[in-house]
Amino acid sequence: MPRNLFKLSAFALALGFSAVAQAAPHGEVAAREMVHVATAFKGRMAGTAQEKAVADYLAGKFRAMGYQVVEQPFTSSFEYEKADKQKEKREVKSLNVIATKPGKDDKVVIVGAHFDSRTPKKDGDIGKIGGAGLEGLDDNASGVGMLLELADQLKSVKTKHTIKFVGFGAEELGLLGAKDYVARMTDTERGNLVAMVNMDSLITGDKMYFHAGKNTVAKDAKAGHARDRALAIAKKLGVQASTNPGLNKEYPKGTGCCSDQEVFDEAGVPVLAVEATNWEIGDKDGYEQTTNKAIKDGMSWHRPDVDNVANLKRVFPNRVEQRARDFSRVLTPLVIELAGGKAK
Repeated sequence: MPRNLFKLSAFALALGFSAVAQAAPHGEVAAREMVHVATAFKGRMAGTAQEKAVADYLAGKFRAMGYQVVEQPFTSSFEYEKADKQKEKREVKSLNVIATKPGKDDKVVIVGAHFDSRTPKKDGDIGKIGGAGLEGLDDNASGVGMLLELADQLKSVKTKHTIKFVGFGAEELGLLGAKDYVARMTDTERGNLVAMVNMDSLITGDKMYFHAGKNTVAKDAKAGHARDRALAIAKKLGVQASTNPGLNKEYPKGTGCCSDQEVFDEAGVPVLAVEATNWEIGDKDGYEQTTNKAIKDGMSWHRPDVDNVANLKRVFPNRVEQRARDFSRVLTPLVIELAGGKAK
């Protein structure tokens, strides 16, 4: 080691920190990893070699940050529709990746995102929806990038509760990874879950959203705490963020849908659904993401020709960097708070 570098390292240690332990500026890790995951692991359909490759990549990144990591395989099935309309069950082998940051007690906060991309679920989808050519920058390399971002931001932060960063497999086939994760939990483990934060599709949508769980808030309004705190933090920081306005009666105000957090919500765990879309257009159900005319039909989900790095960066210049930074600025202090730590 060069002498001047030795002196710098000694100085850093004397101050109680190391260069390695310091988190990158908000959004830097997320923006980089969103693009890398989308382009290096396109076609990461559940059960494929590409899905396993991105899972291994995620595990390696967590380990490099100092986390305890477990890869949890599971086998499930999904329904496939053939050209003659006949339906068949198809087996799929996938996995979840779990990185643990131990706390001082048995309480746990889960921060999750799915890393698989859309698998065609019928013959008519082939070449149009999902498949080997889908990069899935929005859905859901964006969530994976934010998962690594938060892991980086929190790696040196002391918290009372344990934090588990979970990459879920096979979400696109019916939330299969989340279902397997919850099914393995004991009643005690479920009872110790403080909250589950899920991140899915953060780029294409016009607006940033934070939602609570439909089932849990219906039973106890306090289950919307994480949503309310996220919105309050965003307001304090000057970050524009919203929650579902409830314009569609099937989706109550302040609640979200349609991703891994639903499984936890149904299990009675307070959740925070993090996404970017537009709940004020189309059928007002969040499925139409943007009013930008460059995005045909207002959505990029599962479309190889739309949900890719080159296209979304062309249509939304600087959007990746901006969303990465803003979501990190809100979610970092929020997760620390949920885990019983002290945000700076």
